[in-house]
Amino acid sequence: MEIKTRVLPNATILDLAGDLTYANRVSLKTAVESARQAGCRHLILNMEQVRFLDSSVLGMLALFCQSFRHSKSKLSLLRPQAYVREIMSLASIQKMIPLYESEQEAVASVAVPSTC
Repeated sequence: MEIKTRVLPNATILDLAGDLTYANRVSLKTAVESARQAGCRHLILNMEQVRFLDSSVLGMLALFCQSFRHSKSKLSLLRPQAYVREIMSLASIQKMIPLYESEQEAVASVAVPSTC
């Protein structure tokens, strides 16, 4: 798994690539925590290059969502592939974390309160 961080004026984007699994969950958690510690108020996880995620990552997403909500911040997901979207749908992740199809739409959503 690869993670690249992009800081924009209204959001931080983590561009994720590869498989998100139990084996590399620490890397994801570290990247999210680093963004939060840097003052991120809206974190966007770009899932366009993610091929697979397992149940441990689904659980982490739910925990990230709760943590962001608690700190009055927002977590969003961007462009998951069809297979990843199906896995997230089975776990009802999209009911907790908003999904966006364009980066512009995700960044513009910062004024919209998070639903998690």
